[in-house]
Amino acid sequence: MRACPPCPKRSHNQVIQEFSNGRTPESLVETLRQTSRSHGAEGIVLLRTSSFDSPSARYSLVAANPFLTFRSFGSHCAIMSPGSGSLCHIQFGNPWQLLESLMSRFELLDAVEQPFPLGGCFGFWGYDLKNFTEPKLPRRAEADLELPDCHVAFYDSLVVFDHQLNKTFIVSNGLSADGSRTEARARR
Repeated sequence: MRACPPCPKRSHNQVIQEFSNGRTPESLVETLRQTSRSHGAEGIVLLRTSSFDSPSARYSLVAANPFLTFRSFGSHCAIMSPGSGSLCHIQFGNPWQLLESLMSRFELLDAVEQPFPLGGCFGFWGYDLKNFTEPKLPRRAEADLELPDCHVAFYDSLVVFDHQLNKTFIVSNGLSADGSRTEARARR
């Protein structure tokens, strides 16, 4: 079991800063939800560990304000960048292949090894995406919910709760929608 490194730590435009705030992941999400009504926090995600007795289940993650979102309805895929006035780029094709191409743009090859992510792509992948991996399977589902088959968002920063050490970290990698990374963006 590795402990988290001393903070703040910077490497290759990444910032990992320990802070104490006395919050739980749920209380942070509630605060973000309340401020989202007045300040525009969007895309709030909570990945909450369900147990604290396993080394692999010691972290909970909170993210908000993605720098990019990807949605697909069948082969109709939309890539949106909220920071650019909701600029939307439409592509048609296999969502798995388009998403893989998009994700490779943001891969952090020089990232400092950590037991938790330094950002990420979070969301949902629906059952109907099976049509792109198993095209011979029957297509019986009706699109009656008006939900995308896939909706994921890309985050350059996270709040990481280490339940084992009882510590909280802000993690940022400085990524932007065009794939560039800057320390100024990581520190914002």
